[in-house]
Amino acid sequence: MITAVRVIHWISNIAGAGALVLGLLHWFAHISFLSVHMWFGLTVTLALLALSVILLLTRGLRVAGASGIIYAIIIPLFGMNQFQLLIGEWHWLVQGAHLLVGAGAMAFVGIMSGYYHKRAEGKETPQLSTPRVVG
Repeated sequence: MITAVRVIHWISNIAGAGALVLGLLHWFAHISFLSVHMWFGLTVTLALLALSVILLLTRGLRVAGASGIIYAIIIPLFGMNQFQLLIGEWHWLVQGAHLLVGAGAMAFVGIMSGYYHKRAEGKETPQLSTPRVVG
């Protein structure tokens, strides 16, 4: 499974970089390869979904796996419907949110694959600490 997670991470990175470049070309240079951009986005989403299923089957990472599945459902819903949101001069806010959702998916795959590798190597998965009151 370690190899599968590594391959999923690389696929997500390459497809995410392609989607980012094509999205920025569409946004700033008005050069449109939207169908290819959407295929790259679908690839990132499927990579996130595949990693999430692996995490769901891994003890200690099940919550992250379930979160990834929910995120993988949100991504195409938002991406396919963004053209209908805030039409007009405020549409750039939706475009910025779309960029952040895509970057968040890539970051999620990267962080969670790192957690999986640490878990597979026998190291403890880093936990978020709660602030302590000293007094």
